[in-house]
Amino acid sequence: MGFQQLQDIVDDARANGQYVEGSANATELAALTSLASTPGIRRVVEIGFNAGFSSHAFLSAHPDIVVTSFDLGEHSYGSRAKAQIDQDFPGRHTLITGDSLTTVPAFAEAHPGETFDLIFIDGGHSYEVASADIRNMARVADSDTVVVIDDLLPHRLWGEGVIKAWDEAIATGVVAQTTLYADGAEVDVVGPDAARAWAVGRYL
Repeated sequence: MGFQQLQDIVDDARANGQYVEGSANATELAALTSLASTPGIRRVVEIGFNAGFSSHAFLSAHPDIVVTSFDLGEHSYGSRAKAQIDQDFPGRHTLITGDSLTTVPAFAEAHPGETFDLIFIDGGHSYEVASADIRNMARVADSDTVVVIDDLLPHRLWGEGVIKAWDEAIATGVVAQTTLYADGAEVDVVGPDAARAWAVGRYL
């Protein structure tokens, strides 16, 4: 049981001419697994399932972890990835498809008071969507919830909106950043050669 089956699904989709979105690399996936291994983390929620790599990382961290994923569900390979996750981790993963701008608030309203131990935000990369995802996820967080936001890459077009949304959330007291990472190393600033960058924080 590992990531290879998911990689095979992605490779097959590409071979058949399908567009495949990018996903976390091995370094980031290892960091997510390590973070999810922290004592007390059992309920994980993420925006952005894609091909299931981050879900697999979280679920493999501990046998008691359950994951809820929100995803647009636009890619046909996503259903194959979901089936693989269910085969590897039966009964431990829930996938909610649709626009996170509506599905996350709907979930929060349907589950009042329900919170998660770890939130991973890796959805739409525009400022508007990233900002809304950060705010909406606050509805399923408490003061102990760890929040991770991906793609804080100032030298990539898809990073600009996410960075603006995250910086604004910090400035307005929505979140507090505890650590910034670039390619698995703790940094003060993300350099122009970083392949992956993410931040860890908490909701205030």
